[in-house]
Amino acid sequence: MAVEIVTTDLLPTVEDINASYGTMKDRIQKQLQTDIAVTMVTRPENGTDYTYNISVKNTGSNTLLTDNFLILINGSESQFTCSHQHLYPENIVHFHVVSQTSGGENRIKIITNNGIAVYYTYRE
Repeated sequence: MAVEIVTTDLLPTVEDINASYGTMKDRIQKQLQTDIAVTMVTRPENGTDYTYNISVKNTGSNTLLTDNFLILINGSESQFTCSHQHLYPENIVHFHVVSQTSGGENRIKIITNNGIAVYYTYRE
């Protein structure tokens, strides 16, 4: 009877741990296969706000969803639109970002949907 209680309590826990390990392994593999690079940043002035055109290349082997990216300029989250919904390996997409920062040196951070980030410093 004691063996039956231990088995019914312990077996689901072991299965949950195994499933969690598999999920964690898949996430780590995707992170290892993800890499991006900023290829170009331009900033045309348009009156009241400042826009950045940022080109990003997928140098990894995973296809990335651009809707889930996060773009920070000088630590502040910026709204953006993207030329494509997916960023395929070895392809480039263009982000159009509106920011309130202007002048001097700007630090840009782009974070992918699985947490991989790239930094870029842009001086005006």
